[in-house]
Amino acid sequence: MRRTWLCVLLVGGLAGCGGGSRPHHAQPPARAPLPAAPISARALTLSGRIVIVNGWQGVVAGQRLRVAVGRYADSREGVALVSDSRDLEREVRAPRGEGRLRFVRRNGARLELRSHAGHRFALDLRTLRLTRRGVRRPCPSGALDGPLPRLQIRLTLGGLRPLPAPRSDAFAALLAIVAGVHGRVTAIDARPASRAPCGLAARSLAARVSFATSRPIVSVARRTVLVARFQRGWRAWRVQP
Repeated sequence: MRRTWLCVLLVGGLAGCGGGSRPHHAQPPARAPLPAAPISARALTLSGRIVIVNGWQGVVAGQRLRVAVGRYADSREGVALVSDSRDLEREVRAPRGEGRLRFVRRNGARLELRSHAGHRFALDLRTLRLTRRGVRRPCPSGALDGPLPRLQIRLTLGGLRPLPAPRSDAFAALLAIVAGVHGRVTAIDARPASRAPCGLAARSLAARVSFATSRPIVSVARRTVLVARFQRGWRAWRVQP
């Protein structure tokens, strides 16, 4: 009888020590982080032409975009690959000598990028313009004094109206304004500048321009284009947000 009780106690003790408890399973390995640069399937089949560093995805002006940032494999120059939900892709190249690009943060409709050379860039997702930040743009020289025309033009079914007379200063200024923006101009309101950099307010037109951007984001953007008359004619010398 004592042996029987000893066996019962021994079996119960083993069960309490884990013999009858649930088996312990090893913790599953942590899931690998998702790729930082989600780009379209076609971009992944570029035969190694573009080396991706990181990227960003999100919605801008109602359009979902994916931006992969890195460099070209052959030249090692920086590039940003912008694609939309329809797999339309645009390559935005960094200036020569900057090296690979890296996404840092988003600021509204712009992405802040940093190059291997250490410079900061802003990528405007509406116009796909890449501009270097913190660089003071040089002032133009040779702007001529003289009367400044006024322009108030809108896009109609027949094009921009009313058009100034050909070969006039107003028409030459209009051509310079249109050349200063990338997109289809829908409205121009140009008048003598009340203030402008480089001390050129008295010699420049400040044109508030509305224009339709192309894909991947189709929307209306606005810029202030400063134009002036030089020895070889009118030209846009500064474009401001």
